[in-house]
Amino acid sequence: MRLISLNVIVVLLIVENIDGQTLYPTASGCVGAVYTMSNGANTNQVLVHCVNASGQLTMINSVNSNGTGVNTTAGDPLFSQGALAVYSNYLFAVNPGSNSLSMFMINPSDATQLTLASVQSSYGSFPVSVTVNNMYACVLTGGSMTGIRCFTYNSSGLFVVTSFDRNLTSYISQTALPSGPRQTFSEILFSADNLALIISVKGSNTTSPGYLLFYTLNSDKTTLSTIPIQMTPMGGVLPFSMTLVGTNGLLITDPGADGVLTMTYSSTTGMLNNSMLTPVNTTLASALCWSTYSPNLGTYYVIGAGTASIVELKVNVSATSNPVQIIQYYQLPNNTGALEATVISLTGKDYLYVIGTTAHVITGYQLNAIGNATANGMVMAQLGDTTSIPKLAGIAAYVNTKSANSSATSVVTSTMMIIIYIIIFLIS
Repeated sequence: MRLISLNVIVVLLIVENIDGQTLYPTASGCVGAVYTMSNGANTNQVLVHCVNASGQLTMINSVNSNGTGVNTTAGDPLFSQGALAVYSNYLFAVNPGSNSLSMFMINPSDATQLTLASVQSSYGSFPVSVTVNNMYACVLTGGSMTGIRCFTYNSSGLFVVTSFDRNLTSYISQTALPSGPRQTFSEILFSADNLALIISVKGSNTTSPGYLLFYTLNSDKTTLSTIPIQMTPMGGVLPFSMTLVGTNGLLITDPGADGVLTMTYSSTTGMLNNSMLTPVNTTLASALCWSTYSPNLGTYYVIGAGTASIVELKVNVSATSNPVQIIQYYQLPNNTGALEATVISLTGKDYLYVIGTTAHVITGYQLNAIGNATANGMVMAQLGDTTSIPKLAGIAAYVNTKSANSSATSVVTSTMMIIIYIIIFLIS
């Protein structure tokens, strides 16, 4: 009976230590891909980078979007987050110069292989952000005519849902090539329950602050409200990127307020609660514009454009005081610049990737533990004269979900191997 009990305990330990993720490397060792966008004025391209099992990047190829970017060398060419989005094995890319949205199919056994499936016109000019769920892809425009347009989609292409078209020109109307970041649209995002589309809008100053627009959907998600609900976060000036926190929370960067905004929201009424501003040390991090989340660590990472920095945060949107704990400041390498970021998970470990628009690079970090991120390589994403070629925009990632052949590589931890040896010893 004692041996049986011990065997049960060992089996339970094995179950707890098995990492659920299986990696499917290609013949060249790519377990996934990180994508960014060239934003070229003549041809917009998705720049594809192989991710190996250690989270390091290698530039592989570029794929035309059948659209164009913008002829600007501004540090932030779109003043937005979400120019690229991945959902399931679909990649979506905005084309700000040709006023369109491109959709690619991702090969699930080799994420470096993209196939252009569809290109459709946006509603308005200068698309800057796209959000996707299992029903719709919705794109936000930020030019002289602004608005949103949603599409249903499948492997055959994008299909316009005309009843969802909304004109936003009464809120923001910019020049054909927007000047910003003030008074520009920042991001469009589905709420966590997919019952609202949320849009962040930058203001001008503390007396004319930015706000959020909530377009609500009915319970079966077939009808979109005609008029949005407008809400102003407490302490906000230039609400920029939005990252979901739990089921009804938001973390919003605000370069005008030198900090981050946190709040809970109702997707049916748009009401904001517990809205607070948490300032950061502007000597170490300034102009916070972009944000992302590490699912394995439960921490958030916001990117400062002014100081080319990363700020690691713990967030509790339900806390009535101090909802944000600043864990660590990290400085990006000199002269790289900073823009949008994304996180991928590989066998229980997360990796952070940050665009550097000054040097046209992507800088990688291994997220070892809370408060412990270490450099994990840098890759040149775009060749050429970095002072004159268009700046990169958008970043997204995909991890292979299928094997190209019958044998998949399952990553087993050293702890697992030790336990297996224990089992063999006990049986013998």
